[in-house]
Parts: sequence; structure tokens; C-alpha cells
Amino acid sequence: MTDRRKFLKHLSASAAVITAGNIIPTSAFAAQSKSALSLYGPPVGPSVTLSHIAQTNPLTNFVDKINFKVYKNPDILRAGFVSGNWKLAVTPSYVAANLANKDLPVKMLNIMTWGMLYVMSLDEKITKLEDLEGEKIAMFFKNDMPDLVFNKIMKAKGLKLGSDYELHYAATPLEAVQLLISGRVKHAVLPEPAATAAMVKAKKILDKNIYRAISLQDEWAIVNNGNGRFPMAGVMVHEDLLQATPELIEAFHHQCAVATSWVKNNHAKAALQASKVLGMAAPIIQKSIPNTHLTTERAKDIKIELARFYELLAEENPKIIGGKLPDDNFYI
Repeated sequence: MTDRRKFLKHLSASAAVITAGNIIPTSAFAAQSKSALSLYGPPVGPSVTLSHIAQTNPLTNFVDKINFKVYKNPDILRAGFVSGNWKLAVTPSYVAANLANKDLPVKMLNIMTWGMLYVMSLDEKITKLEDLEGEKIAMFFKNDMPDLVFNKIMKAKGLKLGSDYELHYAATPLEAVQLLISGRVKHAVLPEPAATAAMVKAKKILDKNIYRAISLQDEWAIVNNGNGRFPMAGVMVHEDLLQATPELIEAFHHQCAVATSWVKNNHAKAALQASKVLGMAAPIIQKSIPNTHLTTERAKDIKIELARFYELLAEENPKIIGGKLPDDNFYI
């Protein structure tokens, strides 16, 4: 009877691993009962890579299916992980640090882009940040990472928010695109592929030119000792999933690298795959890929660079990373 109780308890625990939040079974049970892996990403460049992984499923040794969904903003991402329903997602890198410092059991697996933020402008004469003095600029996600990155660079250029330039905040990148296309603002900070979408839509709908005026990746060098790239987004994993299926996480990271390489060499095919899930025309996605700076870097291998990025953001707002740098075991 005791053995039977032990067996039922063990079976119940295993079932919980399978069903909670669509986590796949532990490796001990994977061969007998595979399940679906739920994967989430933002409406930006790295989700093109995730879309390829989901549609080709190179992880059939672990899961029968990969469900990939796009979330609209970081608040939805935070809620998903805090609730425990989400276990694996591409996230702005600072979000993972923030949640870890709030004692949520999450870790950073990798970085999948070295930045994809641009100042887009209706004025072809805008070629440097100093040209934006006295101007109003659309910005998405107030007090979030793009906002902090832009203001950090502008401060380094000697330009102060409120007195030297004004920001018009939008809830999402696509709302910022609409502000720019409509002419309510002449400039906007946008990520890819929204930046390319602004250029294409303005030309097609209004026969109006929008220019890729300034790369914030290039400008970041002024605040980062000459290094003009920043670890903008990558994969965050819940510790429950990591502990239950470490082999899956290793395989997933490897496939991120494989898929990144494929996307960078197959722009048109990758764009077709991603167009439905991103809700954007394939030609726009295709044109955006070269400006997305896709990569796959293991978090522990670039720990110093990640920590430096967190420090620089925290200088603008310490709460952005939860008030301190994450512990060493945060970096997988």
C-alpha cells in the first residue's frame, strides 16, 4: 500500500509538470508522453527567428509541437511569468533582470539581437541627434528600455528632455508609426520591423518619404566606451522548465543559433513564415531583417556586456532592473 501511494504521488507530480503552463514533460517521461511547448515573443525582429523554430519544430525529440504567440508589450510578458503560465519567451533583456531581482525564478538564456532601434524622420536633413533639438519625437513604451536608451544618448549629447526636445508617447511601436505617417510628429523612435513598415506604408499610402535617420546602435557607443551595440533582447526561461528539462533548454538554445543563421541567409522565406504571426506583410519583414542585428549569444558568455547594459539603464532609472545587478546564477 505504501508503494502504491508513492507511485501515485510520483505520477501526480509528473502530470503537473506536463500540464502546468504547457510545459513539456521531464526528460524521464519525454519518450513516453511528449507535449506542446509554448513560446512567446514581442512584435520585433527576433520573433522572425522564433517563428521559424515553431514552424519547423527542430525539437521533435522533446516536443510534438511548438506553439508560438506574439505579445504586444512588456506588461503582458511580466504578467505571464508572474502568473506562472509562461515559461519561455524572448524578452527585453532588462525585464529578465528585473523579475529575477523581484525573486521570480527566471534566468537569461541568451541574447538574440544587438539592438534594432532607429530614429525615423520625415525630414531628410535629420542625420544626427543634435538635429533633433527643439523637436517633438514619438516614443513607444514610456519609461521602458527604448525610452531610457534614447534619453541616455541624448543626455550624453548635451540635450535635456523637456527643454531641448519633447517626447510624444505611444502605447506600441505601431501607434508610433501612425503618429509619424499622419504627420502629427515628424520623427519617431522605432524598432524593427516597425521602422521599415513606416517607410513602406508612408510611400505606398501617401507617397511620402520616411527616412532612416539615425541608428541608436551606432550612437550607443558614446555612452558605452565606444561599443556601439547593446544586448537588447533574448530568451528568458523559468527555472521550473530549466530544472525539469535541461536537455530541452540546451537544444532550444542551439536551435536559436541555427535558426538565426537560416533567417540571415533566407530573408524572403523567413519573412513569409513570420508574416502571419507578426501580422505584417512579408515584404516589410524581409526588408527589415538586415537592420535587426540578429545574433545568438549565450548569456553567461556575454555576462560582462549584459551587466554593463543594466548598469547604464539603472543610471537613468534604478527600478528598471529591480535596484541591483542580478546574481551570477542569473546568466545561464
